[in-house]
Amino acid sequence: MAKSRARAQTPYPFSEIHPKFRVHGWSELLGAEELVLATEMVRHFIVTGETGSGKSVSAVMRLLESILRYPEAEPYSLYANGVGSAAEKEEDLRPAVLVVDPKEELEELVGRESKGRKVTRIAYGEAGLILDFFEGRRQGEMDAFEVMDLILMQSDFYVMDQATTREPIWNMQAGLILKDLVAIDMWLAKQSMDHVKLLWDGTREALEKCEDFKSVTANIRYDPNNYFKPMAALLGLSAGQDGSLPMACYLETAQVLDVPGELTVRLVTMVTLYHSTRSGVVWMANGILADIALDEFAACVCLNPLEPPPPDKRFCIKDALDGGDAVVYVPSAVSPMADMAGRCIKSKFFEFAFQRENKIRPFFYVVDEAHRFLTAGEQDGEQSLLDRCRAFRTGVLLSTQSIASMSYRLERSAGSGFNALQIILNNCGNALYFRTSDIHTQENLRQRIPDPPFPNRPHVIKVRPLTTLPVGSCYALRANGTWGLFQVHLPPQLNP
Repeated sequence: MAKSRARAQTPYPFSEIHPKFRVHGWSELLGAEELVLATEMVRHFIVTGETGSGKSVSAVMRLLESILRYPEAEPYSLYANGVGSAAEKEEDLRPAVLVVDPKEELEELVGRESKGRKVTRIAYGEAGLILDFFEGRRQGEMDAFEVMDLILMQSDFYVMDQATTREPIWNMQAGLILKDLVAIDMWLAKQSMDHVKLLWDGTREALEKCEDFKSVTANIRYDPNNYFKPMAALLGLSAGQDGSLPMACYLETAQVLDVPGELTVRLVTMVTLYHSTRSGVVWMANGILADIALDEFAACVCLNPLEPPPPDKRFCIKDALDGGDAVVYVPSAVSPMADMAGRCIKSKFFEFAFQRENKIRPFFYVVDEAHRFLTAGEQDGEQSLLDRCRAFRTGVLLSTQSIASMSYRLERSAGSGFNALQIILNNCGNALYFRTSDIHTQENLRQRIPDPPFPNRPHVIKVRPLTTLPVGSCYALRANGTWGLFQVHLPPQLNP
């Protein structure tokens, strides 16, 4: 297994002889042919600017269009004629694409330029295909620690509390309580899924014998489509002074099913705690479950470690990457859970990007309002991904209104948010700064553009500050070291 994984992660980068990308409307920036080396495209882009500055029409849409049209006929012909029989097939060079489209401005372009690709839409809160969060991992071979570690790193409630609290013992204990509940389910599932159902049905039936709980136990049943719903219902009833009874019913049912004591000892201890202490742990656990136990979230992402979504509902990332599909995720609203679903989808795409079988095929991640979907984890954080993924023909386009919004998001994550932001910015070799009044963005641009060659001359951004740029005008810094102030000239058919 280790040898197979090592082969799967062998880098396979672009070279300078590969077909170039054509970005229409960028003649002032790129020259008359409007071409960008493939090696520069995977040095990543950051595009920043306020609403109405032209960043979407002039930059994000043009770059996405270039990715979807790659490789265009003329650049590919030059490449194929140059390398002869060693040329990679045009079909294999067609990129797979993940587009995160919060403002629903990009989906139409993806459909128009799909060029025969399979296009999959995943929208928060809408019935459709579901991401299997554990795709690529063998269910039955995972343990509860692995399952909850993966899930907790996606929970804003857990991650932000860890980053800001002086007493992490509370969220750590809450995480362990959830781990124990998952471990019991996993132990029972190895016997049969019927045993898992018996645990939750038995708990519900025991609680219904008490008049105080009889009317609020409907969700305490195993739900394959929303795995954490019964846990949320159980712990929701376990916080107050009378909260020991629901967990006691659960533990009695587990004992009837011969669940080993080492799996239940922490839960037994929690039941005996003074109610205010128990309430603190349960409150934290319920905060985590509020992120992951909603039906709207479960309609996009399956967090069930016991069984995957049914085949007709399952979205397979491995097939999308290897087949060159286009996937559009539409959060539909500003919602912490919608953002979390987007981060889950992103992290799974990048997990498979480093292991995909078709190493020739590029993969691009294009995300609008990128600050909403940033993470700082060691495995799925952009500060870890960007440097590695260029060696796997993987490029990233981050579009955001301001660097301040990226900073705010990362500062609320575990770890050093400031350093994570600097690593992200340093790894975006291509940067386009459209009109903005954001001080963080202005300072970042000031740091990246060299001082005037003559002493005492004003810096260019003081002569032409970001706040004065017209629509479609931007400061552009390219991965090849060139920079300047450019106006994007869109052909008539591309003007909004």
